[in-house]
Amino acid sequence: MNSSSVENDQNNQNRIQKKRGGSQKRSYVWDWFVSNAGIATCQVEVITGEICDKKYQHGNSTGILIDHLSNKHHITKETTKQNYVVRNKINKL
Repeated sequence: MNSSSVENDQNNQNRIQKKRGGSQKRSYVWDWFVSNAGIATCQVEVITGEICDKKYQHGNSTGILIDHLSNKHHITKETTKQNYVVRNKINKL
């Protein structure tokens, strides 16, 4: 086997391993939640300065997480963490 064949074999192995790893977390909710073993925990800092810490079993869907962010924290896809923190600081005054 020559060196280019070895390189091609390694590239193919890398592609196969990436596909097996599952989907990437691309939703904006993962800016606000952490996931461990199918349980998503809300990391939004509420006005009291504490972390929300609400837990949801999410499987492959983020719908319930989006509902939580929207209904409980008024966070949408367009909300950035920086803007949210500033808004909370103003509300505390």
